[in-house]
Order: sequence, then C-alpha cells, then structure tokens
Amino acid sequence: MKASERLLLFLFALLLLGGGALVMYDLYRDRRDALSDEKDQLELQMVEIEALLEERDFWMQRSDWLGENVPPFTSEDQISNAIYQDAQAQDAPGVATSGIQLLDTAEVADYVQARVSLTATGTVEDVFGWLHELQRPDSFRSVKNIRITPDSEDEEFIICELELVRWYAKQNPTG
Repeated sequence: MKASERLLLFLFALLLLGGGALVMYDLYRDRRDALSDEKDQLELQMVEIEALLEERDFWMQRSDWLGENVPPFTSEDQISNAIYQDAQAQDAPGVATSGIQLLDTAEVADYVQARVSLTATGTVEDVFGWLHELQRPDSFRSVKNIRITPDSEDEEFIICELELVRWYAKQNPTG
C-alpha cells in the first residue's frame, strides 16, 4: 500500500470515527435532555404530592362532613318535590317565582342532582338575599346558568332566570 493510500485510509477512518463520535454525542445529548425533562417532571409531581399530603387532613375532614351531611337519595318523586318546593320561594318575602319546570335528574359520580329551572322577580336585594340563603353549604343546593336582566316595567325589579340544583348522595348498594 502506498503512503498516499495509507494517508487516505487513515483520514477515512478518522472521519468515520469522528462522525460516529458526533452521532453518539448527539444521541447522548438527546437522552440526557429527555432524562433531565423527566427528572424535572418527577420533581414537580413530588412537590404537588407533598402539597396534597399537607392538605390531606383538611380534605379528609371535608369528605367526612359530606358523608355525614349530604341528604341521601330516596326516590325521584321525593327529591323532585323537594326541589320544586325550594323553587317556590315561599319563605322569601319580595321574591316571586314563575315558570318552574322540573328537569331530569342527573347522576354525577356518587351524587344525584335534582334540578329545576325557574324565573324569579323582585328587587336586587330580595332576589340576591334569597339566592344567598338557598346556597348555604348545609343545604346542598347550587345555582347554575343564571341570567339577570332588569325588569322593563319597573326599574326597581330584576328578572332572574336560573337553574336550581340540589345534591343527594347515591345509596351504597352494599348497605
């Protein structure tokens, strides 16, 4: 083999080794970056888990309170009658309700929702006071899809269209 051929072979081998080293370094860098990203995600998850563990007792107390206080689902008729009575605003002076329509009950996880749509009219103070009283935490009622407009006939009154929901605990099949 001539010296020039040996030189070319050496340069080719050097080029091959350099290219291989470059490809290997690129693969190493990609893998290192992927592992670094995974490490960052795991550290973030660990921080989130630690924060949740710190709040565990607080949320367990709330869960226990819910378990003890959410009214049990009895029958569709009974819960529909109860939400209908709530929607009539009998204990809310200055609030008149109309257009009360029972909606289909909805099941969500461990709960059943009794729902009714209605329109309430009255002064801002009366209607909002009634809505506030309806949504006490121990009543398990909430207001959804609320739309408030001024009454065109009397500027002191508002017209409030809303959906009233009451939550009930599903009965556990094991007793």
